[in-house]
Parts: sequence; structure tokens; C-alpha cells
Amino acid sequence: MSAAPVTPPAADPCHGLKIEYKAFARPFLEGKDAVLFLMATCFYEHNGFTIYFEEIEPNKFELREQPPTGVFLNLFTYYVATWPPPTGVLGERLVPSHVTIVDAYGEHRVQVRPWE
Repeated sequence: MSAAPVTPPAADPCHGLKIEYKAFARPFLEGKDAVLFLMATCFYEHNGFTIYFEEIEPNKFELREQPPTGVFLNLFTYYVATWPPPTGVLGERLVPSHVTIVDAYGEHRVQVRPWE
């Protein structure tokens, strides 16, 4: 008799501790369009989490977490999430002056700074 497959817990808005966000616009070509880059950093009091961004509407993102399954250590562990996803983006777009990022603690308005 085989064991039933373990279903991973559902992803939720991020509950990480001391979350901070940064947003940058990097132009690659001449003009006002650019690529939007987001970064989030936080920590948890144990390991095994995955954090990532999802775009929920234009210029509004959610920082999500996938909690650990199985055995984990009670050890402070630091995390970073970035946008765009590893697959990249298709071209530049007009980048806003601010984006909204949602996590378990609410909505955060983050200024988009020029890439320097």
C-alpha cells in the first residue's frame, strides 16, 4: 500500500518579518519606456519558505509565500523575491512613479526609482 501524496499548503500573502520593498525602472532603449524591477526582503523564524511576486493588476503586485512542508529548522532564515519572474518580460512599458504591493500586513505604496 502506497502513502497518499502530500499536498503542499496553499500559497498565501507573505507573513515574513520586517518586509522591505524596492522598485526600479531601467530603460534599455531611448524613450520613456523601461522595465520594472521589484525586490522584497524579509525573514522567518524557520526555514523552508518560498516568496515570490504575482502581478494582480497593472502596477499592483502581491508578495506571496509558499510555506514549508515536512521537516524544517527553527532557524532565522532570510529571503528575497524579485520581479520580473525568471522567464523575463516582453519589452519595455511606461513605468509608473509608484506601484502598490500587497502582503499579509496590507497595501504598500512603493516609489519607483530610476536605475542608477
